[in-house]
Amino acid sequence: MAGSGDEVAAAESRSRGGLRASDADREQVIAALKAAFVQGRLTGDELGARVDRVYAAQTYAELAGIIADIPTALTGTRSPRAPWRATKIAWWFEYAVLLPGILAVLLLPGGPSTTIWTLIILAAAVYLVFWVLGVFMMVAARRAKPSAEQPLPPLSWYDREQVSRTLKAALAQGRLTGDEHDARAAHASAAGSRAELAALTTDLPAGLAARRPKASYGLAGVCVVIAAASVVAAIVLWQPDNYPAFALALFALATLILVPPITVGLLVDARHEKRSGGQLRLSPAPSAGG
Repeated sequence: MAGSGDEVAAAESRSRGGLRASDADREQVIAALKAAFVQGRLTGDELGARVDRVYAAQTYAELAGIIADIPTALTGTRSPRAPWRATKIAWWFEYAVLLPGILAVLLLPGGPSTTIWTLIILAAAVYLVFWVLGVFMMVAARRAKPSAEQPLPPLSWYDREQVSRTLKAALAQGRLTGDEHDARAAHASAAGSRAELAALTTDLPAGLAARRPKASYGLAGVCVVIAAASVVAAIVLWQPDNYPAFALALFALATLILVPPITVGLLVDARHEKRSGGQLRLSPAPSAGG
């Protein structure tokens, strides 16, 4: 007898099967069919017929049926990894480790009475304040999320705009045809409730309208680091004796400390976004004796 975990997994699989597939998803299935043809599992006519079915398929369930008899399992959508996970981790690392340290150094009093213990005590106080505030912000953010028992706010222009952006993204990814997009966009403009708006995107993966990581963001961070390093090098070589140069040097040094972690996070997220491709996950089917 299947346990509750199996029942939940089966329910999730069925709900994913009704989601609209994208062009990238179809390309993954076509690649699996081509591999089966090379292995002699499909004839040329079968390959052509199934490729036509792939291009006509609209949902994950339809794509799964096309490759159901070859040793490649369509196991559903990819794990819902947050697209900006590495970048957010980098931000929290800077907030919890780098920013308090920089502030402690800036607040350190000068003079002969300043000792290593002064720095340690000051740093401990600054770190404690930052960490307490960080915990408070996380708790406040969780409490701010609306629960199912709270009444929903009235329909706004922003809600319609979000649905419109989701529909445009679905059209660009090949999940909707032009006619389907136009019909749903018209319904979105005339919708009078949140339920009507939600019904227009129930068969689309969540987060289509969200901004996705791009390699250009990471490259911009690399350029900022190079520029800051160049400024520091120029000031060291030139050695100007004025306050603006000193302030510029401090700003450039802070940039060299704070920007690299964010840049690494952006590059990691962009790489994951590029590798993930579509929403499908293809894996070898289990053997009969497994």
